[in-house]
Amino acid sequence: MRFKVLLVIFLFFSTSQTSSASAQEIHIKGKIFDTNTHRAIPYVNIYVKGTSIGTISDFAGRFTLDIPKPNSLMIIVIQHINFDKQEISINKIKSPYKFFLQPRVIPLPEIEVEAVGDKLEIAKDLPQMISVVKAKEFELRGYVDAGDLLRTDHSVQVEEELSGKKTISIRGGNADDVVVLYNGVKMNSEFNNIFDFSMIDLEDVKRFEVIKGSNTALYGSEAFSGVINIVPKMEQDYTIRFQQRVGTYDSGNWGVHLYQKFGKLYSSYQFRQGGAKRRFSSASDDSQLLENRASHHTANIEYRFSEGPGGIAKNSLGAMYIRSELNYDDYRDNESVANNNQISSLRYNGDISKLTNLNLSFSQRLTDETQSLTSSFGWLDRVLKDESINIHAEKTFNLKKMELLLAYQFENAKLNFSDERSDFSFQNIKMEAASLQRMRHGIVSILKIHAPSGSDILKDIDFDVSFRQDRVEDKIDDSENENFESTINIGEGNKWNESMVKFATQFTSYYQDISFDVFMNIGSNVKFPTLSQLISSQLMLETNSIQTNLEPEKNRSVEIGLILKRDLRYQPTIYGWQITGNYISNHYDNKFRAYYVIGLPITFFDNVVDAKISGVETKGSVFLLRKKITVEFGLSHYNISEKAAFPFKYDMKQIFNLMIDHAGYSFLFHWFREGEQTGWVRQLNGLFSEVILPAYTNIDIHLSKTFQLGKLKMFGNISIRNLLDDDFELEGLALRDRRYYLTIGAQY
Repeated sequence: MRFKVLLVIFLFFSTSQTSSASAQEIHIKGKIFDTNTHRAIPYVNIYVKGTSIGTISDFAGRFTLDIPKPNSLMIIVIQHINFDKQEISINKIKSPYKFFLQPRVIPLPEIEVEAVGDKLEIAKDLPQMISVVKAKEFELRGYVDAGDLLRTDHSVQVEEELSGKKTISIRGGNADDVVVLYNGVKMNSEFNNIFDFSMIDLEDVKRFEVIKGSNTALYGSEAFSGVINIVPKMEQDYTIRFQQRVGTYDSGNWGVHLYQKFGKLYSSYQFRQGGAKRRFSSASDDSQLLENRASHHTANIEYRFSEGPGGIAKNSLGAMYIRSELNYDDYRDNESVANNNQISSLRYNGDISKLTNLNLSFSQRLTDETQSLTSSFGWLDRVLKDESINIHAEKTFNLKKMELLLAYQFENAKLNFSDERSDFSFQNIKMEAASLQRMRHGIVSILKIHAPSGSDILKDIDFDVSFRQDRVEDKIDDSENENFESTINIGEGNKWNESMVKFATQFTSYYQDISFDVFMNIGSNVKFPTLSQLISSQLMLETNSIQTNLEPEKNRSVEIGLILKRDLRYQPTIYGWQITGNYISNHYDNKFRAYYVIGLPITFFDNVVDAKISGVETKGSVFLLRKKITVEFGLSHYNISEKAAFPFKYDMKQIFNLMIDHAGYSFLFHWFREGEQTGWVRQLNGLFSEVILPAYTNIDIHLSKTFQLGKLKMFGNISIRNLLDDDFELEGLALRDRRYYLTIGAQY
């Protein structure tokens, strides 16, 4: 009997000690997902209501919440700026636990700043219309490349060359009017200020940040129509990932992606290789076809000296390397192009001793392109070698109600050019080879003043001003010109010193379930001729030369924008809606105009004294069934005064998008109509003739599914482009025909 009593007492104290130990601390582990797409949500706040106990989920939505003294009355709160807040009793949570959050139409009003890790690099400049395309938009939709992704926007036009190169233009402008950044580092070639979007592997991208408009000072004066910042994923939720795509025109590509973390060091490597073959409509066999081959390497490495909540880098040093090889062969016309691009950069973000909020970067770009052509008009061998170095130093000052950004930018570019030809209608060309060098210094200042509104409805009033000064000098490198004689003359004439000033104001309000954002900006831009344009302007025919030197292009712009949102989450069907609208006006002096001469495969440039683009853009979105279904309508209409200066740019585009996301399934129906496009060709007699591409209507469809098998994640998607199968051809090639693509992959 005594033994039984002692045993009961022992068990009682053991249980009490166990309960006491468990009451001292518990660890709740979980992962947070979007309830519609089933994608992980990064950087979510998780905390115990009414206490200071809390944590933040990491980049993959994972978290561990440590509660020292739990009790059954505790409530766990899950909160993110873009999702409905969720509260759940601690008794109902069984670790590990999956939380599913409902996306919102309007960010949570009680949270005045953006969620951790969600701040936009590109928003440092003046307030403008900014579109953010997050990874889920292209991972779920199954786009073939970045061009397919961006062309769904009503302000964006994608141009694809026969060589496979893809360029982007915005708001009726040209491809060299768009500045492209990769994690804040400029990617445009110093040779022609163009970036090839086929170089970008979507599997490596976290989001695209798109500025529409010319009122930016920080990202260079070349941004006459917009800026696109490509933000890479520095952290991945896999060790290895593989995907294979097959499609129309014997096209296909495969890629492998590797990721590994070593303490505070994050590293990733991606490789993609593919190609395609296309027959001309008149071809009877494979002897008359186009063949494209491409390979891409991307490597990122980042060391974080210190990290903030959720593992966000505070002080970090990163390195990036991109290499692409593009080969194009036209067996019908005996034409070939081989293009090699190599971009490397170093970037530091953070503090150095007492110097805070620093952004320092160094980048180098090497481009080597060879063009060859043999035809009944003659033969051509052209070699372009471009090397450029860019340095960017930036410091931000936070002064209570003001923010001041100061930046210095330096560019040193060199172009080695060789052009050998024979018997192109017996035309004599002024220059066959040269080595040119460009030095550029730029200083930037941006001041933002946050004025108190004194109203509960009108939350913020901002006044902003920016200033940019550029000094550019071009010269011939005589040391590189010993073996040939050049007649190009850019010496003393190409020393430019130009400045630009921009002003902006922005009003933001929130009342009950409506948010309102309106802004206006006005300013000037100056764009200098690229080295490619300088050479092409000097390559004029001796007998028909229009001018010898290009002058800098200038732009005066005005933009008024409006964003209106309504949250109707308590309605059974309509969850909310959003409307955006813009009026733009761009007036150009000395606009660069590109044209071609029959029988001569070279682009020439001159200046158009006066040109103008004005227009309106509007877009409406309706969110249905708790945002499982999104319906979008978009319209852009531009008045282009001098279409020769903006070749093959439509003046109207309409879009309709139907997007459905449910339980990991994703579907997109994209209808679009693009207006007529006009280009100009120069005849041998000096006169111009029109080339017209008719208006174009078609449909794209994308369907995808992602599912989990233990630690293995599988995904697959189907894309159908140009479902209506337009039979329009240009030079024997179908441009708007139906195309199919299938992608499958897995990651571990």
